[in-house]
Amino acid sequence: MPLICFSGNFKERAMSKILFFNIPAYGHTNPTLPLVAELVHRGEQVIYYSSEAFQPAIERAGATFRSVANFFNEQTSVDENLVRFAYTLIQATQEIIAAILSDVIADKPDYIIYDSLCIWGKCIAQILKVPAISSVTTIVRPTSLLHREVLASLPTMIRMSLAGRVELAKFLAITDQLHKTYHIPRPPLADVYNNLAELNIVYSTKQLQMYPNEFNESYKFVGPFIGIRAEAPPFPFDEAGNEPFIYISLGTVFNNNVHFYRLCVEAFADSKYRVILSVGSKIEIASLGAIPNTFIIKPFVPQLQVLQRAALFITHSGMNSVSEGLYEGVPLLMIPQAADQMFIAQRVQQLGAGKILRNTKVNAQSLRKAAEEILAYHTFRQASVALGASFRQSGGPKLAADEIEIFKRKHGI
Repeated sequence: MPLICFSGNFKERAMSKILFFNIPAYGHTNPTLPLVAELVHRGEQVIYYSSEAFQPAIERAGATFRSVANFFNEQTSVDENLVRFAYTLIQATQEIIAAILSDVIADKPDYIIYDSLCIWGKCIAQILKVPAISSVTTIVRPTSLLHREVLASLPTMIRMSLAGRVELAKFLAITDQLHKTYHIPRPPLADVYNNLAELNIVYSTKQLQMYPNEFNESYKFVGPFIGIRAEAPPFPFDEAGNEPFIYISLGTVFNNNVHFYRLCVEAFADSKYRVILSVGSKIEIASLGAIPNTFIIKPFVPQLQVLQRAALFITHSGMNSVSEGLYEGVPLLMIPQAADQMFIAQRVQQLGAGKILRNTKVNAQSLRKAAEEILAYHTFRQASVALGASFRQSGGPKLAADEIEIFKRKHGI
């Protein structure tokens, strides 16, 4: 029988079986892999549902991989209209449950972990009537404040609902079918982006949340996990030189933006800094025109290693990228694209570790001016370094696994 170390003492226990359901996206997957590795190290059996793009990293963490790529994968379109994207998620939920339910019933899991955006994970936990844990990779909204947030965003939601009224009708029809077929509560639209549970593992710190004093004991802030990642591509660090550089990336979802990349080339063509620009796989680098010799442009780069040498990170302010930038003490120039990125950027700006440049106001001159301001004032880097230090002190995968052990004991697992 495997041995684990818990609260300083070795205790003998039987292996538990976990089903882990996640959104096949780098920002949702990467933070979870060190936790998976820690759980496996403690003797847990983890079965992880995702897409083949993440299979090698999931298996390196010690989990058994299973695919949902036929229904939702890293290429699935993320609509900026939250009502339309909610329909994408609920449609995938209906299809995934129908496809894998017999397998998960046969697995007889002891408990389930699901991403807070992963409706199918929460629904499967309800169908199987097993304890569930929510895995939260972004800004978390405490249940006590959801009412207030809904009222504050009501005009925006009305506009989105009108524009997405066809998808809204389909969303409601599918939730009704799920209720009738599986005898579970209808997933409400207001909860789609905030699927919380009895225990919520948040890969961040309370300090980085918009409402740091509003959380009860069900939220465990364990910090961002910087560890196991999908395969990092090779990078010519010898060409980058020894001086700090500017690193630019819009992440892996909202990166089909040739216009923005051209603005970057124009803004920093004669900068004293070398510029590393990651553009993803959706565009042709040749479409950016003449490239200054101070630029290195790649579809993908090993972001963690690049950030270790960056003077500035120009980012879409997705939670994964923000966490990695702050972890390395890099000040941020944030240009939110969609989803929760504006909320994240606002909090980082409040904490002094970066500045927001609104997407609608970006041109070569404003981009250059904002970058030069951040680079000129050391307070931005100092704030980022302080936040990075707080990340390192937040407990990490071991604390998350300890909290899961407490949760298991509570449920007699």
